[in-house]
Amino acid sequence: MQIKHINENITRIFEQNNSMLSRYGILNDAGAVAENFESNKAIFDAGKRKIEVSFSKQGNGFEIKIPLSEKERVFGGGDQTRERIMHRGHSITMGVVNITGYGPLPVMFSTDGWGIMVNCTYTHTFDIGETDPSCMVISAPKGTLDFYIFCGKSIQELMYHYTAVSGRPMVLPKFAYGFLFVENEDCDARGLLWDTKTFRERDIPCDMMGLEPSWMSKRYDYSTEKCWNKEKFELPSWLPANQSGERTFFYPLREMGMNLSLWLCCNYDLFYKEEENCKNTDKEYIQDESIIAPIIDEHFTAGRKLMDSVTKVEEPWFDHLKKFVDNGAAAFKMDGADQVLFFPDRLWGGRFTDDEVHNVYPVILAKQMNKGFREYTDRRPFIYSACAYTGMQQYAATWTGDTGGDASTMIGIFNYCMACHTNVSCDLEVTTPDKLHYGFLLPYAQFLCWSQWQYPWFLDKEKEDMIRSYSKLRSSLFPYLYAMAHKASQTGLPTLRPLPLVYEDTDRFDDVRNMYMLGDNLLVGVFDMHLDLPDGVWIDYFTGKEYSGVIDYEIPEGRGGALFVRKGSVMFTMEPQNYLLEKEHNYILCVYPGADCSGTLVEDDGWSFDYEKGNVATTRAFISNNKSDSFELTLEKREGTFEGRENNGHNKIENSIPKVSGIRNIRDIEVRIFTAKPSSITVNGKEQPFNYANGCVCFVVDASEHERETLTYTVRM
Repeated sequence: MQIKHINENITRIFEQNNSMLSRYGILNDAGAVAENFESNKAIFDAGKRKIEVSFSKQGNGFEIKIPLSEKERVFGGGDQTRERIMHRGHSITMGVVNITGYGPLPVMFSTDGWGIMVNCTYTHTFDIGETDPSCMVISAPKGTLDFYIFCGKSIQELMYHYTAVSGRPMVLPKFAYGFLFVENEDCDARGLLWDTKTFRERDIPCDMMGLEPSWMSKRYDYSTEKCWNKEKFELPSWLPANQSGERTFFYPLREMGMNLSLWLCCNYDLFYKEEENCKNTDKEYIQDESIIAPIIDEHFTAGRKLMDSVTKVEEPWFDHLKKFVDNGAAAFKMDGADQVLFFPDRLWGGRFTDDEVHNVYPVILAKQMNKGFREYTDRRPFIYSACAYTGMQQYAATWTGDTGGDASTMIGIFNYCMACHTNVSCDLEVTTPDKLHYGFLLPYAQFLCWSQWQYPWFLDKEKEDMIRSYSKLRSSLFPYLYAMAHKASQTGLPTLRPLPLVYEDTDRFDDVRNMYMLGDNLLVGVFDMHLDLPDGVWIDYFTGKEYSGVIDYEIPEGRGGALFVRKGSVMFTMEPQNYLLEKEHNYILCVYPGADCSGTLVEDDGWSFDYEKGNVATTRAFISNNKSDSFELTLEKREGTFEGRENNGHNKIENSIPKVSGIRNIRDIEVRIFTAKPSSITVNGKEQPFNYANGCVCFVVDASEHERETLTYTVRM
């Protein structure tokens, strides 16, 4: 046995360093030195108590035991159950299964200040006090003993340590945080363009159009020979395939500012490529050419024959997608398809059995597509998959698969987020106001038409108006959501936060399924409007009315649920746009006095991975000296910068947006303070003119003044 003390909060104990998650660089504990470890137990000083972890080999597998304290609660596991959020007293099996287990994430966090991640790709089980109420038992009938222990003062701190090893969540490209509309399967090129035009003309913000399997000449084409369906998406035959010029339907799509998403299915053998990256390609079975047959038969010249008729061993999966990227595809939807199926007679990479590969396959697929797109375009891809496993958050988003958009999907999303997977959504449904409200207020929003025709303009006026209103709401919240995405990428803390994550010191919210925090300040109420609000005062985002305690919320006309903002909040929003990249944003600083607090505007180029190097600009605003008759609002100078770049020739945005833009000049910022009418406002000692109407104080921060110095506004009531 070996042990690695990665730092004072992270320890790894393992028998052999042969897990696929480590072998293929999904997990990272580089720099720590492994030492021999002779014991079968270890004691850790967790955030709130000492824990003793015992472990042993069991046949071809292993077993890990951790005693549980009387009031300890445990969360995590990913989308492996839609029944509960708090798992104490239950068991969870870590295995990708269609519908019932799309995204198992073998990590658990305890309210006693410790977490555990099992570094195993074989199916295994967490028995979290179901069999023995005083003990968690992790058992795997197959696999090498390998696990990480995390220690910290809170679950949020544990998330930081966990994602230091399993990868920080990715910041998606800007457009991905808008509205994604997936077309009906009967859509053709004209329909795609006309629907885009209709969104624009009907004033419904939309950022991306998705095409389902019929975009391919062969529906559900698993091969690398796939091409456009000529009957629906004809391209000039005399032009190169790798282009999106003026004579293609991609050109007017770009002219209208729409991004393109393509549906894919995959059962390609990705492990030859991973093994090649490990410098360990299996070259067994190559024919000995020194033996000369009396009859020359071309069928034998290859020297070996693969039973897999799809995979081309020497061709990486992403290579055949490059032409579609050059056509303008900025996103790929990875269907569950064969990812959720089992192949008991298949040897992956010529050497690995399916039971070892099955769970990790979705992550390897996302990794290769992410890295392939990144290397080819120098840009962030938007890859969203129905399936997930450890480390998925650093490569791709997920949605809750083919399970619709009702309340059951919310538990799957909660469990994803309690395991640090932040970019997650479901299939938004527009037939009822409550489902529409819920689907638009998730980390990203996608509506799937597929076989139905529930386009906004085919619905009654009330539904169309509601879709328009929520899409505009989402567009206006972009600066806030984008700041939360950056926060997730730095800390592991997800954008969507189930209440037990925010209020872990109480079990009051362990079974709450009708509320969640969306970022630091917004509280979303969904489906059941009998709401036990967290302590404090909450302001209705729609009406401005204040609430506290237990309420039966009356949904305002034109809405489908509740949206509150914490009293004592500062957040940046903007005027809604037809699409997020349409023009420079007109930022709005929304201030809800009531406590000292802060909020940050985060700006980057929206396309590249430069944010990983710290190439972002931030503008911080905060309330201080909050009193009953006054408070101070400070808007700090913008800090940091980022550079633009010319397009590298792929994923072209020809004649529409010439390049990735660098930092732009500071613009005027509108300030909205939601409070009673003040007697005066001064800025750095000078009188600040303002307007007041309907409970809102408004004034504009001049860009030149903001660029010159930090501004402090004293508001006196």
